[in-house]
Amino acid sequence: MRRFASIFLILISISTLAQDKYALLIGIGKYPDGSGWNTIHGDNDIPIIESFLINNGFSSDNIEELSNSSATKVAIMESLEKLRMKATRGDVVYIHFSGHGQQITDLNGDEKDGYDEACIPYDAKKRFKKGEYEGENHIIDDDLNNYLNGLRSKVGPFGKIVVIADSCHSGSGTRGSSDDDDFIRGTSEAFVIPEKASNIIKKDSPVHWLFVAACKSYQTNHELKSDDGIYYGSLSYIISNTERSINETSYSDVVKIWQNELNGVSYYPQTLDNEGRPSNKSNQLF
Repeated sequence: MRRFASIFLILISISTLAQDKYALLIGIGKYPDGSGWNTIHGDNDIPIIESFLINNGFSSDNIEELSNSSATKVAIMESLEKLRMKATRGDVVYIHFSGHGQQITDLNGDEKDGYDEACIPYDAKKRFKKGEYEGENHIIDDDLNNYLNGLRSKVGPFGKIVVIADSCHSGSGTRGSSDDDDFIRGTSEAFVIPEKASNIIKKDSPVHWLFVAACKSYQTNHELKSDDGIYYGSLSYIISNTERSINETSYSDVVKIWQNELNGVSYYPQTLDNEGRPSNKSNQLF
């Protein structure tokens, strides 16, 4: 009986430590005509990030990809919800967005500067037009905050959530005038919703996950051109070329490695932005 009890306890310990790794990769490069968004190369990031994840223990069966016209707001939110339903305690969840970003009028009063940050799905337009497009397809940080808090409760204290945003909110949103096209993700033009004052509802938005963005909110995120002439997001390119094993490197060290690599390949000042619980910053990323 004692031997059986010991074996039973060992099996419980093994099942407790077991973890699955899931990922959702979103990449948009070609937005619809009339949307106001210029062409970038967010869709090029998906295959290199998929290879990176597989090299770090993810199964291709557990990696979902949404690119260009398939990456609408509804599709993205449905895929996020499916991911939440799959996740169980101790699992690792990686979410990657490569595309345009934009600031949008803050309607709940939780942002000091009056603007939320938003990821731009395929079907989100650049400018407010009453009765035609009023920002309903923008995915704002408050939406993601609510979702990730729910996901956090699913994976529990030993699970891990990593969110990568290879976009920005302060770029010009247009191609540069240099000899080689300079592709910038994001726009300095905020999406302004008129008459916001009556809609303000104060609330707090705590961060309970690990988040890394390609640059600070006041910087621009310039794409990189590889030796074979393909454009990639700067952060995606750096991540995909990480040689050191992520499974053996702390979160803080990973961010330092990525920043050093970015300094070596970027012609523009670009500082990675990262948030998360301080207690998690010494943990391994995956």
